[in-house]
Amino acid sequence: MRSWKRHAIAGLAAAAAALGVAVPAEAAEPAFQLPFPCGQTWHGNNPDSSAHRTPWEIDFNRGDDLGSPVLAAAAGTVATAANQGSANGYGNLVKISHGSSGYFTYYAHLRDMTVSAGDTVAQGQLIGHVGNTSKPGNAIQPHLHYEVRHGSPYPDNIQPAVFAGVRFPYPAGDVTSKNCGGGQHGSAKSINGDAYDDAVGVDADGVATMYPGKAGGGFGTGIRLGAGWSGFTRIGVADSNADGWADLFAVKAGTLYYWNNHGDGTFTSAVAVGPGWSGFEWISYADVTGDGKADILARDGGNMYLYPGLGGGSFAARSLVGSGWASLPRQTAADADGDGDADIWATSSAGELYFWKRSPTGYATAIQVGTGWNAYRQLVSMDINGDGKADLIAIKTTDNTLWQWLGTGTGTFGQPTPIGNGWAGHTLADS
Repeated sequence: MRSWKRHAIAGLAAAAAALGVAVPAEAAEPAFQLPFPCGQTWHGNNPDSSAHRTPWEIDFNRGDDLGSPVLAAAAGTVATAANQGSANGYGNLVKISHGSSGYFTYYAHLRDMTVSAGDTVAQGQLIGHVGNTSKPGNAIQPHLHYEVRHGSPYPDNIQPAVFAGVRFPYPAGDVTSKNCGGGQHGSAKSINGDAYDDAVGVDADGVATMYPGKAGGGFGTGIRLGAGWSGFTRIGVADSNADGWADLFAVKAGTLYYWNNHGDGTFTSAVAVGPGWSGFEWISYADVTGDGKADILARDGGNMYLYPGLGGGSFAARSLVGSGWASLPRQTAADADGDGDADIWATSSAGELYFWKRSPTGYATAIQVGTGWNAYRQLVSMDINGDGKADLIAIKTTDNTLWQWLGTGTGTFGQPTPIGNGWAGHTLADS
């Protein structure tokens, strides 16, 4: 039926043009992207669900789906963010209106929703996490149900999905996300707003420089951020506002400061967050809670504490993550597996590297994932190559060369690769 309607509309437009009658132009479809972090590959299927009313609805899976971040396929305004109760089988549903185009996207069965009705969202912004919510009595496996709608009535208004300009290969197929613009989890430490996390180094003269991450790993040419960083410690790069542009944090004389990214890679003046930070042996800035806003993991003796981020550089009261951390002098946190929450790595005094995977119920028991880390300083985790899996960078103590280890997605890493030299006297952010 939809095919007949399209031909009929085209015929009417041609006839009107021949008669000299003006007709309104059909609204352009937004440039939709796959609703998952940049670089992730997901399998979509239409016939797999008997609940589908048209050939165009898609259920997405890729394996261990529960809790995986779901991103806005295009910019718009949240029309619905609510549990549908017994009204239908959508469970937790986010519905986004894409402005004057008249298009809407639907994201159903979410575990949780990180946006509210009326919110303005950017393409690639976190809107929730994959779940298995539905109406009472429905037992479904975790997956994302995705729809594109335009016009009416239902279900004829459900349209074929297009991602990055390419129509989904119905009835089923694999698609790799190119949702690499602002707001997505894959670039939580991206100062320039692209798909790759960036590094910040401060030299002996107190000059801070940003080194942009790039495809395949490594960094591009450094960009000077500014002088005056002498005396600052615990420098961090993290997205406090879930807007896709990483902000800066640092401690000086026990006070935590915050610099908000303007959205163009430049920053506001420093704002004091609060005092009392001099007693922590280590601080990591990362999104632990999965809401797109940077949290703080801070170690005080043997205790690790979590300060949930509230946005705007502010944080809620702390909670205890666990004890027994005194024998682990270095830590770093980032999302190892693309599920939207930060995992932890830490080194022992013997140079052993340990990994703690984060889940909705907390951190799993540590597993050892490496040795020999006493040969390196300034251990930092970030997604350098934009594949949604955290990597490691570190400075080798003997010759001050910079090395990278690309993440596998399981907390382990590939072989080390040298990516730079001349790092003597430099401090890396998030170290």
